[in-house]
Amino acid sequence: MTSNEIVETKRRKIGDLLSKSEIEYFRARSDWRGYWAVFSVWATIIASFVIMALAVESLPIWAAALVVSAGMMVLGGRHLALAILMHEAAHSSLFKTRWLNDVFTNWVSAKFIWNDVHKFRAHHLVHHANTTASFDPDRPIYEPLPVSRASLSRKFLRDVIGLTGLKFLLGRILMSAGVLKWSDAIADRADTKGWPLHRYLITFVKDFWPTALTNVLLFLALSMSGNAWLYGCWVLAYLIPFIVFVRIRAMAEHGCMEMVPDPLRNTRTTRAGVLARMTVAPICVNYHQEHHIMAATPYYRLPALHKALRKAGHVASPPSYLDVLRIVSTLPEGQIA
Repeated sequence: MTSNEIVETKRRKIGDLLSKSEIEYFRARSDWRGYWAVFSVWATIIASFVIMALAVESLPIWAAALVVSAGMMVLGGRHLALAILMHEAAHSSLFKTRWLNDVFTNWVSAKFIWNDVHKFRAHHLVHHANTTASFDPDRPIYEPLPVSRASLSRKFLRDVIGLTGLKFLLGRILMSAGVLKWSDAIADRADTKGWPLHRYLITFVKDFWPTALTNVLLFLALSMSGNAWLYGCWVLAYLIPFIVFVRIRAMAEHGCMEMVPDPLRNTRTTRAGVLARMTVAPICVNYHQEHHIMAATPYYRLPALHKALRKAGHVASPPSYLDVLRIVSTLPEGQIA
């Protein structure tokens, strides 16, 4: 970090933006609000399964296909919601109680989507401490932006036909086996060259068994209801709409912002309506600038923090997700960023 960057960082201490009493208020956590977040996500997942099953049983094929397609979009958004629950727990802000953040949330959210609170925390806190730095682990996600509209369309096409999801799945397999370092953005080789094959297999099993267990239990529950086919929808939603929503959310957070340490300039909050909250912005994750300004803020206090910072003139009116897609696709075709 350069001396100018250090000066810029010092200008944006949280104490310069909020009073001590405000900071204490916005950092206050609640176990029952954490339980509510987990309940609401799983209630929506269960409701989606029920509606999809009823549609197949009672509607014409064309209508049932529409309902199932819409249900898979909702499931993709709930996959992202499970990831955001994990994200909140990694910051120890989903629950007040440490065990609920570190263990309970791991089992009711992270393991279902082949992730881990502890691994994510180690990776993600480096991003928060070093946003836009050359060693920010998330920098490869936003550094190539903007791209051309044609390039962005090709990315979404690969997402929609499942190529990105299969690549993501392969990456998860290699990370679980110890071939690659754990990362959301960088496919770096882990320091495991020379391992015998059985060690990769043992490492994979140790990492993957909780995900296998939680998903087997989900499959058995759906099978006992007479709708085992819904588990296929669950997996497909993970490989396609979830991937699309993650891309949009990631672009919105830091794409085409300034490459400086100041969170008021390197991070974006995005306006989210009902559709966005069901897909790309569950659990107030769209308030990303506020989250970077004070990462200990629980999800349910982020809207109030946004209002306080706007009232004080520190943050501007946020763009919509459609605005962001326009912003990140402004590069003329053929031009290299």
